[in-house]
Amino acid sequence: MKNQYIVRMADSRLLSIYHSDASGIVVRTFDNGRWSKPTPIAPEMQENFMLSIDERGFIYMFTQHTNSDIYLYRQQHSTWSSRIMLAASEDRQTSLHAYPIIYNNRMSIVYNHSSGDNSALILRRIDERGKWLTPITIDNYTPLQSDFSVQSITPTHHLLFYAKKSADTAIGYVEIDPERITAFRTIFSTNQRITDTSFLVTNSTIHALFIIKSMFSAQLVYRKKSGTSFSAPITIAEAPQISNCLLMFVSGKLHAYFISNGQLVSATSTNFGDTFSGVSRCTNKFCVSPAKSTYVSQIPMDENTYFARQLFVDRNNAADIQLLPDMYEDFYLPPTSTTLPETAAANYSSSHQSNTPDELTLLQDKLNISQMQLQEKERQLARHILAHNSEKAQLLERIKQLESTLHKLQAKPASTILAPINETRKYPLMII
Repeated sequence: MKNQYIVRMADSRLLSIYHSDASGIVVRTFDNGRWSKPTPIAPEMQENFMLSIDERGFIYMFTQHTNSDIYLYRQQHSTWSSRIMLAASEDRQTSLHAYPIIYNNRMSIVYNHSSGDNSALILRRIDERGKWLTPITIDNYTPLQSDFSVQSITPTHHLLFYAKKSADTAIGYVEIDPERITAFRTIFSTNQRITDTSFLVTNSTIHALFIIKSMFSAQLVYRKKSGTSFSAPITIAEAPQISNCLLMFVSGKLHAYFISNGQLVSATSTNFGDTFSGVSRCTNKFCVSPAKSTYVSQIPMDENTYFARQLFVDRNNAADIQLLPDMYEDFYLPPTSTTLPETAAANYSSSHQSNTPDELTLLQDKLNISQMQLQEKERQLARHILAHNSEKAQLLERIKQLESTLHKLQAKPASTILAPINETRKYPLMII
């Protein structure tokens, strides 16, 4: 699995859209308490696709064909359509990332362009006649582990995150709306390498988590911007190896996750990023080969329930979302489209004599999801029991050691044991 998006639609359905070597870009849908089989969308497309959702709930996806043609795919009412947007050319770079911004049925795209040693980010708009306008160079940038990322606050307000090309490594963002592009705003600048980033834009704050790598160690650093000011950077952890950092809110707590020496580790903030607890190894179920997936939600998110822009998934199973389903039990919700119609509800409540198809579908959805939640609770309980048994075994071993020491002391002559005490009694008792 390469390059994945988890999409939450307005009716609560979940889509997993990702690239596989065998089938190109495919989609899976979470329905009736389980994930569907992969359905190919774009069999001959490369892995470097980007997608967004417009205010109507249509999914737009820019992809690159194996022959380097650029295609636009659109999902409307569960049906995918495509058309070529830009034909291949001899000077076309091998990997183009293009992010679509759609509003009022008009399109803009943010994409990367390379020329020699220089890489730039470009904004290009289409006018009301469907003609491409002159490209606007946003900035020169340095590709990091992720090329660049865009997070939308509203359908017209977007934040573009990237590393600005300069003598030092500077990560930050510009804001894009239909009328303007702001100047670059630096989140952090260093003369060392930044090897990974995780940005989380909530309704009021920009949270940034990033890894700084020196020759012998790595640091995990957090910084936030609330209002017009940036907080002081907080070094959350330092270790020889740190990778795969990720931020998300669950139940009012901000969790900073990362991999250190092969283990999933986290630090938690209960005051929206002002301070963090000490780091600790996570006991949640977690896969051996994690990958970060982009999370896009049509349903408004909130820090007091959950707020995420990225999720961990199992690299070998695109439907196995890590951590969040364990921490927030209502993550897997039945689609609201299966809600019982008023007529069916009335028939059920008055007679209880017939089962309509809509009613059966709703009950089956609820049953499947309840069974899945029960299985997850059983797994959580098993992990807690395992941890409890381990602590119990350690305490029993400690008790055995203390009992052994006590038996040895009891076997010695009393004079030997009391000798140090008798020595102290040679001197008069002093009361201060």
